[in-house]
Amino acid sequence: LFCPTVKLHIPCSLLTPQNTKLSGKMGFGDSPFIQSKTPQIFGSAEFYPFAPAPCSCLGCCVPSTLQARTFIHVYDNRFTSNLPMAPFGCCTTDEKCMVDRTTMTFYDRQPTRTGMFCCVIPMTCCGPPVIFVQKPYICCCIDVSEYFGTTIMASPTSVCDLKKYLVCGGPCYKCCAAPLFPGIKNGEKFLADWDKALRGYGKMSGISDSELAVFAVVKDSELDHQAATKVQVAPNQANMGRE
Repeated sequence: LFCPTVKLHIPCSLLTPQNTKLSGKMGFGDSPFIQSKTPQIFGSAEFYPFAPAPCSCLGCCVPSTLQARTFIHVYDNRFTSNLPMAPFGCCTTDEKCMVDRTTMTFYDRQPTRTGMFCCVIPMTCCGPPVIFVQKPYICCCIDVSEYFGTTIMASPTSVCDLKKYLVCGGPCYKCCAAPLFPGIKNGEKFLADWDKALRGYGKMSGISDSELAVFAVVKDSELDHQAATKVQVAPNQANMGRE
């Protein structure tokens, strides 16, 4: 059998990324969704003295060298954090023994933007994502934040702002929320700063508000009709940042 050899001549220009509509206009790191207009920090989290321990009784187990490496910052297009670990607890006194857990997430990804259905359609049918501060309460009315701290949580959806018991109780989205950052002291102010940065990012990138996260403060109290309140942003601080 004779099988003729067919030679194909493909121009090199068709094999380069510049042939596509998207990559033809952008190079590495040129995506408009990751660009920053200012190096300023819009907000920083403050922690309780015992953080990252879950309660004040265990604060003695947290070395100061670990706290010195702990931070959460929000910028105009991303948030960064480092929640390090001390392998030997309070006996870990040298920073070189710490295990860093650093993250950097741009605002066009979860948890600040809604997820995608089959990687194509934004999942906005049940409402936008929610990032909220959860305040611990006992006996439905006693705030114990000073002893247990507050936790920043993230839910992929607001579940249409439904409540657990229809007219009372905590919001339904608490059931599908996951903790982001524990031991936060200035949670409401920090989320207000984060909200300012995220709204500005949405306008800059053209992402609809229906896809961007909303921010709230949630009391861990099933009988409080104010169990979830939206974070308020001061109008005169709408464009503020700080070095």
